[in-house]
Amino acid sequence: MKSKFNVVTSTILVSIFIARFGTFLVLPYLTLFLLNEFHYSGVQIGTIISTLALSNLIMSFFVGPFIDKFPKNKVIITGLIGYLGCYVYFPFIDQYAGFIVFAAILGASQAIVEPTYRVLLSLYTEPENRRLIFNIRYFLINISAAIAPLTSVYFQQFGMEKLFFAVGFIFFINIFIFAIIFKKYPIKQVAPNPNKYSIFQSFHVFKKDYAFGIFVLALIFISFGYSQFDSTFSQYLGKTFHHELAIQYFAWLITTNAITVLVIQYFVYKLGEMISTTTSLIIGSGLLSVGLFFFGQSEHIFILIISMIIFTTGEVLVFTMVDIHLDGMCADHEKGMYFALSGVKSIGSIAGPSLGGVLLDSLDSGVLVFTIIGFITLLAIPSFYFSSKIQKQL
Repeated sequence: MKSKFNVVTSTILVSIFIARFGTFLVLPYLTLFLLNEFHYSGVQIGTIISTLALSNLIMSFFVGPFIDKFPKNKVIITGLIGYLGCYVYFPFIDQYAGFIVFAAILGASQAIVEPTYRVLLSLYTEPENRRLIFNIRYFLINISAAIAPLTSVYFQQFGMEKLFFAVGFIFFINIFIFAIIFKKYPIKQVAPNPNKYSIFQSFHVFKKDYAFGIFVLALIFISFGYSQFDSTFSQYLGKTFHHELAIQYFAWLITTNAITVLVIQYFVYKLGEMISTTTSLIIGSGLLSVGLFFFGQSEHIFILIISMIIFTTGEVLVFTMVDIHLDGMCADHEKGMYFALSGVKSIGSIAGPSLGGVLLDSLDSGVLVFTIIGFITLLAIPSFYFSSKIQKQL
């Protein structure tokens, strides 16, 4: 039993790394590709990116019941086939509508794959090991985010289209690995869901579980704040400094983010063994908000780096505990529904850049902009607190 757990969980973690690595090879450069190759306007490119986010959001309401109802090995392979189709199809697109379709399918595939990965990790992992496994998952995602964009810079010399084909091949390997592993180690069976949800009844979960609804509200505030780094904050740097210096500072801050994540991950894991997930989420929310607040307080790079370290520490404290906390809120037969509906947090990712842009355009003061943004993000703290309080009363 022990070796079976090790093999399957390890395979899932490797698959997560491969999938995220492939995605980070191309998606960070998608806007530049569309701008340079097709000369689309900012509105056109923004519509494509928004389509991806909206597709993910809408699919979050529909996919949960299918994850719980159907064999999860088939669900994950279906989502990965969606990824494969998107990346192989991309080089052949020559019309704007084609990119909209690409974004819609990619967003839907993300909504299927991401929660199913987390459900699989939960089902194949003993409860006492889940904290460690979810921490490793987050660590691998950050490793891929750190090295894939740099790797992509080198391989883009062979053409962006070839890079998309390469990513498609990566997902083909992913599908092949899963087909083998699930055949050798059949998925753990769980009791069927006694509630006969249809795809139109996902809202029922929010109605019957107020603690979960408030928890998702907290995640929306967190997503709102987290989305500011590569949207509002990057624009703020561009407006504050001349172009070359803004790019240099932003690169330093991205590097600071990556190094901080890798350095503190282990300490956050050990801290998580000593405090509750709710306490970690509250502390992390506070640090994330403080980091955002200090982004606008000074133009000195040293202060910005310190702010980035605070922001990233909050990020790690929150995102390493979200899945662990969420896993404890639901039974095995509901995990697909709960993990999928947590994707509603993307409302914050959609609203964050838009409101941040409005604030930048209407306010001359970076202090005011990031004070407002930091305060909105801070609303996650009472939301996490009341969610936990309601859950304990059940």
